[in-house]
Amino acid sequence: NEYKSYLRVIDQGYKTMVELKEIDEARLYTDNVYRYSYYSAFVEFSETDIKLIHESAKFLGGRVGVLVDKVYDKLFSFSCTKEVFFRERVKHDKDVDVDVNLNQYSQSTPQIGMRKAALKIFIVKLVTKPYDEKMIEEFDRMGWIHTAVSGKTSINVALIHMNALLGFLQDAVIEEIFRYKNSDEEGAEELDAEGTVRAFGKAVSILGDFIAKWYEDPRCRKGAQETFQATTVLGVGSLLAGVLSYAYLRSKNFL
Repeated sequence: NEYKSYLRVIDQGYKTMVELKEIDEARLYTDNVYRYSYYSAFVEFSETDIKLIHESAKFLGGRVGVLVDKVYDKLFSFSCTKEVFFRERVKHDKDVDVDVNLNQYSQSTPQIGMRKAALKIFIVKLVTKPYDEKMIEEFDRMGWIHTAVSGKTSINVALIHMNALLGFLQDAVIEEIFRYKNSDEEGAEELDAEGTVRAFGKAVSILGDFIAKWYEDPRCRKGAQETFQATTVLGVGSLLAGVLSYAYLRSKNFL
């Protein structure tokens, strides 16, 4: 596969660009594998990174529920993000009282139970499944299901809230990495904390790009050649978070 060839080049230690790689920009908006290949090569997301993410399953697996609860506690602590779920209550909470106000709406509803379960499944996939075409489809789907495109009437979330959610989730994962690294649990001492933090930073950045794609000018998704200003704040923000995490590791003498 094309994207795997990019990863092999990176793992072989090819750290400097000795020749210009031609990129078909229009294809970035019509071919998800090609987009993933380009982005992965740019941020140097390698098979080594994927291996570190998969190895983290041994200590993150039992903490997925904790991570999801943290995410929803945060989402329910701001009116603008809680409102997203409040608007959907009539559709999903048919067997409970929907005549409640925003403050009264709680997480103990069918809708939130369903959404928490979906997020748990997605996080488990991130740390256990191959980063192949199916994973790329899953990344792209995460953007599609949260936007109102092509007349879709499901949940519609503004990009700023998606940015905030991914930033919070990434930080929560980093916290779990440090928790494990500083514990007496089996294997903690051998954990490559720096590499694992950097690997997650790259993975979240790639996920963020696929989400942000659905908020761009529709011409981008059609592969048009017109000049446009793409929305890439999410990806850049995730990379910045990775840099800050690296600095934190240095300050704590992990490196």
